[in-house]
Amino acid sequence: MSKQLKFVVTGSEGFIGKALTAFLREKEYDIVCIDRAFGVEASDIDSILTLEGDVACVFHLAAQTSVFNSDLEQIRRDNIDTFMTVCDACREHNVPLVYASSSTAAEGNTTSMYGISKRFNEDYAMCYNHDAVGVRFHNIYGPDPRQGTLLWHLMNDDVVTLYNSGRNVRHFTYIDDAVEGLLYAYKEIKQYSWDSRNRVMNVANPDALPVWEFARLVSERNGAKIRFERQWRDRDNLCQILDKRINLVPLQYKSVQEGLDIIFGVADGETQTTS
Repeated sequence: MSKQLKFVVTGSEGFIGKALTAFLREKEYDIVCIDRAFGVEASDIDSILTLEGDVACVFHLAAQTSVFNSDLEQIRRDNIDTFMTVCDACREHNVPLVYASSSTAAEGNTTSMYGISKRFNEDYAMCYNHDAVGVRFHNIYGPDPRQGTLLWHLMNDDVVTLYNSGRNVRHFTYIDDAVEGLLYAYKEIKQYSWDSRNRVMNVANPDALPVWEFARLVSERNGAKIRFERQWRDRDNLCQILDKRINLVPLQYKSVQEGLDIIFGVADGETQTTS
C-alpha cells in the first residue's frame, strides 16, 4: 500500500476505529475521520467522498453496538439507514467498502435488533455493492476497553456479575487482530469472485472460551471479584458460534492469555496472581 493512499474511517472514535486510525497514522497514510464526536455523521458520506476525491477505501465502523440496546428506532437509523447511505455512496463513487459486521449476524446467533441490523447489512451489500466486504467481528477486546463490555466491567467494577453462571461461550479476539482483519479485507477485496461466501469474512480467535474462564484469567491479573448468577439475560446467547461456512481471515490470532498479558503488562513467561 502506497503512503499516498487516502482512507475514510467512520466511527473513528469508537474502540475499533481508534485502533485502526492509530495504525494507519503510524503508516503515514492520509486519513479522513468521521465520527459523531466531531459533529460529523457517517450519513454525510456522499458529500465527503465528493470533497475528498481519490479515496482508496471506506472503513465503515460507525454503529450502535450492543445486543442489549432497546432503542430499536435508533438502531434502525444508525445501523440500517446509515449503512444503506454509506453502501450506496461508495458504489456511486466507485470506492471499495469494508464494513464492520458481527458474529450476531450468523444464523443461530441473532437474538436482537442489533444482530438483525448486521445481517441486513450483509444482505444489502451483497445485492447492491459488489466492492463491499463485511468483517464479522467476534467479541473484540483490548486495552482501554469500550464501556459496558465484559472486560471494562472486570477492570472497573467492585464486583462483576456473570449471568448464566458465566457458561456462555465466546471467541474472544484481540484488537490488533481486528485491525489486521480489516486491512486484509481491503487488500483482498478486488480479488473476490461474485460468491456470497467471499463477501463476508470472519475475524475470530478460533479457540472458544467460556465467559467464566475469560473472567478468571482477568481476575488472576487484576484481582477482579466475580459473582455467579444463574439467571439468564434477555437476548443473551449461550454459544456464539463461529460460522464455518464463512471464510476465516488467515491470521496468527493471539490467544486470550497473550492478549491479557499485553493489556496487563505481564512479561513473557510470567504468571501474575493477585490475592
